[in-house]
Amino acid sequence: MPTPSIKPIAFYLPQFHPIPENDRWWGKGFTEWTNVRAARPRFPGHYQPHRPHAAIGWYDLRDRAFLRRQHDMAAAWGIHGFCYYFYWFNNYSPLETPLLRICEDDGITLPFCLCWANDPWTRTWYGQSKEVLLRNDYTTQCLRGFMEKIVPYLAHPRYIRVKGKPLLLIYHPENIPNCVQWARLWRDMAVDAGLPGLYLACVEALSMGVPPEEYGFDAAVAFAPDWSHVQRVTLEGRSPKCCDYPASAAAMLCRPPAAYTRFPAVFPSWDNTPRYRENSVIFLNSSPGAFRRVLECAMEALPAAHLPEPLLFINAWNEWGEGCHLEPDKKYGFAWLEALKAALAAQGH
Repeated sequence: MPTPSIKPIAFYLPQFHPIPENDRWWGKGFTEWTNVRAARPRFPGHYQPHRPHAAIGWYDLRDRAFLRRQHDMAAAWGIHGFCYYFYWFNNYSPLETPLLRICEDDGITLPFCLCWANDPWTRTWYGQSKEVLLRNDYTTQCLRGFMEKIVPYLAHPRYIRVKGKPLLLIYHPENIPNCVQWARLWRDMAVDAGLPGLYLACVEALSMGVPPEEYGFDAAVAFAPDWSHVQRVTLEGRSPKCCDYPASAAAMLCRPPAAYTRFPAVFPSWDNTPRYRENSVIFLNSSPGAFRRVLECAMEALPAAHLPEPLLFINAWNEWGEGCHLEPDKKYGFAWLEALKAALAAQGH
């Protein structure tokens, strides 16, 4: 039998347009670009700030024409679909405007799924206090309201399915009280809405190795970088928290297989200096060439994982504030996307 085509799914951050809350907390017109523009090198040779390539510019995700071009670009370079971060706080959904415009545009054909980014928003950026700005109380109204809110997205014709069911990621299911009960209710609500159920997956951001069944879920999605396998390095006379990209990526790829269904994930680079400044974590020695090799290894290992769908998650399409983006920048141009396309070609895709 022929090997199923690998389906790269890139995480997608929607915080590239102003909203009233960010205006109030961080200043008028704040978007993710505000942090990116302000980043400065922390030591000689440190690549900061990351500036977007002229092909995309300092974009605004309210721009319908740009959204179409952006999605066309992703498809042209081998992205199968996006996993949009979805924010929901006690019956309120900030940053939803791009998703609404993407879903109503028949000219956008890229498949998608959602990940409920259910962490609280705090002032930890810039090393400030942990004052909570938005959070979930996980009341019945909040958790039922979440599913009611996203059902129209789950029913969208471009929504990604696994085993015939809409794929829904939850970033931190461990934060949800009685998660097994809520997973059962969400499945029932999906069926009542005319859907064939749900395929629920937890993101292994902090809880590596926890069987998804403990949350009432079907599978897990690995997070990259996996913080339990990073390989730290020390720069003489410097204080930044630095890791070696090739060694860390290799350690992640060499993890023992999980005893449950776990979709793999990779990342091109990481440097969250724009967000955390002197408290940032920086991966050294990342490059498009190293990323291509990581992609190839991950793709070669996919058949042995016996996954229900050959999904390979990539963190991320546009996490510019974490120095973790496939989108082209002024330094590397389209090299990260070229690495993806070359890795797919090596697998015959």
